[in-house]
Parts: sequence; C-alpha cells; structure tokens
Amino acid sequence: MKKILMLLLVLNSKVFAGEIDGKGLICKVYGDLIGYYFENNRTSEYKIIGGEKELELKSKDIGKYYTNENFIFINEIKIDRKNLKYQRFSSFRGDCEAFKDLKSFKKGFDIELLTKENKI
Repeated sequence: MKKILMLLLVLNSKVFAGEIDGKGLICKVYGDLIGYYFENNRTSEYKIIGGEKELELKSKDIGKYYTNENFIFINEIKIDRKNLKYQRFSSFRGDCEAFKDLKSFKKGFDIELLTKENKI
C-alpha cells in the first residue's frame, strides 16, 4: 500500500524532465528577448547584452527545470507547453517561440535584425 501511494505521489508531482533536453525557447517579455535552452535537466538563460565593441549573446546556468503535462517550471518561471505563454511571478508575462536545437535557437537571436532601426 505504501509503495502504491508513493508511486501516485511521484506521478502527480513535478518530474525531472529530460524530454525537452536539446530544445530551446526564446521569450519576448516586455519587448526584451530572453532565451532558455534545456540540456542535461538544466536550463541556460540567454540574453543579449552590450559587449566592449558590439552586442553579444551571453548565457548562464540558472538551475534545473521541471515539467508536467502542462507546464515547464524554471525557478519562479512557468511556461505553458501548449500555447508557450511565459509567466514569472504574477506580473511578468510574455510569449515564447520554440526551437528544436541549439543552432536554430541561437539563430533566433538575430542581433543585426533586432538593432537595424536603432538611431544610436
């Protein structure tokens, strides 16, 4: 009986997710792009930041991710797997686009296209 109860608890809770490893999301949150790439049950966050000579794409490990049938959870971030809506806390919201591999994911951060209309 205890084993069955434990199994039910495990199946109904958030699970370690390996099924999205090797995939990424780029989310537009209040006009800024934030990328999340999933690998080895961990999440790397990608952002465009100013470098010494030009803008650069930088990444940092932000920890493990978890999934269930409806959502991806990354710390306080929740992303709906069906419509790719992004939510952080209760107020930060955005939309995401999915990428099937690291190459296409990085290509999604087209810095030249994003900055072509900048005046300065």
